Amino acid sequence: MGAPTADGCQRRGRRRPRGSPAPAAAGGPPSRSRLVSPLDVSKGTFAYIQGEMIGRGAYGCVYKALDSETGQIFVVKEVALDMGSKEDNGYRERLMDELEICQNVSHKNVVSYLGHEHDDSHVRIFLEYVAGGPMTSVLREFGPLRGTLMKMAARGTLEGLNYLHSRSPPIVHRDIKGANVLVDLSFCVRLADFGCSKRDEMTMSYTMLGSIPWMAPEVIQREGGHGRKADIWSLGCTLIEFASAERPWGNSKFDNNPVFAMWHIGASDATPPIPDSAADDERELISRCVQRSPDDRPWTEELLQMSFVA
Repeated sequence: MGAPTADGCQRRGRRRPRGSPAPAAAGGPPSRSRLVSPLDVSKGTFAYIQGEMIGRGAYGCVYKALDSETGQIFVVKEVALDMGSKEDNGYRERLMDELEICQNVSHKNVVSYLGHEHDDSHVRIFLEYVAGGPMTSVLREFGPLRGTLMKMAARGTLEGLNYLHSRSPPIVHRDIKGANVLVDLSFCVRLADFGCSKRDEMTMSYTMLGSIPWMAPEVIQREGGHGRKADIWSLGCTLIEFASAERPWGNSKFDNNPVFAMWHIGASDATPPIPDSAADDERELISRCVQRSPDDRPWTEELLQMSFVA
């Protein structure tokens, strides 16, 4: 095994042990095995060649990989684990929750899980490679979505969210935003990144998770809890992002001041402005999502009946 680099990510190719399965085809049904702890993850599942890093966070990195036998390109999310750290123990538990969610979803508008493995210091999750990248990159390069493309992106994101919300038990994503919506080469969108998500019959949460400009007021207030309707608000904010190529509320609204942002979203009566360019039925859909009261927001199945995405 190679030595870790400065970002904590190992640079190496891995061998598949004799008799171990090859990775599933992208888009195929994920494994249904249940993960209880890192020690239950199979070791050395894939033989792959590591490619370029496409993302990095506090606990690890994401990079492209090539299966050295099948030629399939996929993504590896590699997370460093420190068994002696209390903070890392908590993160490891959240990682196990993320893995369990990934193993139990299969939908054309959700990124496909392909497998996972571990060694003494890292857990690696193998995921479908979505070649167009995050919607934020698409918006940065090509500008706001209009017309048919806006409808396709809105419908696909909503269908993916409806699938998650209608699972048994339901899955609350809790971090919907353009960066977590991936786009393939046919402009089919897929929800990704379940690091903040919750899968439980009890969908209500009392923890503030997510990204502030996309957060629902009740997530910031933390008074009566929040559940799937908070995802609906974030969906509306994400559609504003699609239509404007800017963060909800505007790129300069909060001037990198999270305290002001939290006060404005959580304590005022304001809602994020909808771009003037939005069509009437598009505006209606977004407006229904960003109602201040969760009770006034529709469920995903109701939103799917609205004219803009029907």
